[in-house]
Amino acid sequence: MALRDEEQRQLAEIEQRLTKDDPQLAQRLAKLSPLGFSRVGLAVVSMLVLFVIGLAVIAIGAELSAPAVWSCGIVLAVVVPTLIIWRLWLRRLR
Repeated sequence: MALRDEEQRQLAEIEQRLTKDDPQLAQRLAKLSPLGFSRVGLAVVSMLVLFVIGLAVIAIGAELSAPAVWSCGIVLAVVVPTLIIWRLWLRRLR
């Protein structure tokens, strides 16, 4: 739904006042993702996807009796999500 010219003008005025009144909040709002996903939300979804793919690779490696394949599955299911959690935790401490 498109906004009328008057509504767009009012929104632009509100944005300008916000930038003048609270520049830090304006910067934080400008950094928000247009889809509404937060950084933590994307990390959680990516970790779940990696975990499921890693489990599938482990199962395929076990079926094929290929240690290299299930080792890659372990890295995908355990190591990569752990590194993502660790990085988010360290970023939150700052």
